[in-house]
Amino acid sequence: MNLLRKYLSEPIRLIDIGARAGVHPRWKSLSSSLPIQIIGFEPDAAECARLNQQSESYVSYLPNAVGRERSNKTLYLLESEPCSSLHKPNYAFIKRTQAANVYRIKEELSVAVEPLDEVLSQHRITNVDYMKIDTEGYEVEILHGARHTLSHTFAVELEVWFNPVFEHAPLFSDIDVMMRQLGFTLFDVARSNFLFKRRHGVMLGGPKGQLVAGDALYFRDVAAYPADSLFYHKQKLVKSLVLLMEYCYFDCALELAEQALQYGALSATEFEDIRLAILTLGKPTLPAFRGRHRVEKFFKRLGRLFSEFESDYLGNWK
Repeated sequence: MNLLRKYLSEPIRLIDIGARAGVHPRWKSLSSSLPIQIIGFEPDAAECARLNQQSESYVSYLPNAVGRERSNKTLYLLESEPCSSLHKPNYAFIKRTQAANVYRIKEELSVAVEPLDEVLSQHRITNVDYMKIDTEGYEVEILHGARHTLSHTFAVELEVWFNPVFEHAPLFSDIDVMMRQLGFTLFDVARSNFLFKRRHGVMLGGPKGQLVAGDALYFRDVAAYPADSLFYHKQKLVKSLVLLMEYCYFDCALELAEQALQYGALSATEFEDIRLAILTLGKPTLPAFRGRHRVEKFFKRLGRLFSEFESDYLGNWK
């Protein structure tokens, strides 16, 4: 990525909603070669203070709970605190599974919720490039309160639910409809590492269980946009290309760079620098041989076993 540093005069700006787990290793690695800024949201004031004390210089955390509009909501603090939500657990479903104890409510807290657009405006945070939302079923409410921010955001990574773990929480089908209405295109869905097994017979059938949640990755399909799109402005374009490469979509990055060259958004020199970065970083790490994909998949899974994010739903894309 060092080849692209000279084309960035402002940082890649990332919003992380549900930031209790801290900064993903992906962004720590990127920060060594390109300027980035991460704004995390953690409504637990004590946890937010702890995160700020331990954070890197390019990371800051805000103690705000965000949603559709200004209101007071009940936060259901669960036995497993990372699973806590502004939606009440759906015990009619959960009690049938091995996860019943994990979702037991240990405290109910009143929290003030604000739209993300308002909070970012108050802190003069603009021009967001990427947003991650991991809020245990509250994702759609946050999207509603972030419409202005999303209008200039290139990538969104969010937790999605396939089964009703929380009462009245939208499922993946609802989120996908909204994301498409907002102008985003689904690029990938990865299942979470947490599957539900029935309480009776939990030891049967090995690790096989019912899928309840996963991660959805959305980008804007800028290569199909007209030349006057704000995403062809030089800074926005380069940051979008970086994000595509960070998630290993080198083919899409090359297509976008070629389209930008045709539109005149990139000079021939700029295009060649970007093309070289794409081809260098996107080159296969293993030579071609039968079964290479299986070998790569094995090492990917092996690496995840030693990742501090293995238990986190988001971020295990490569």
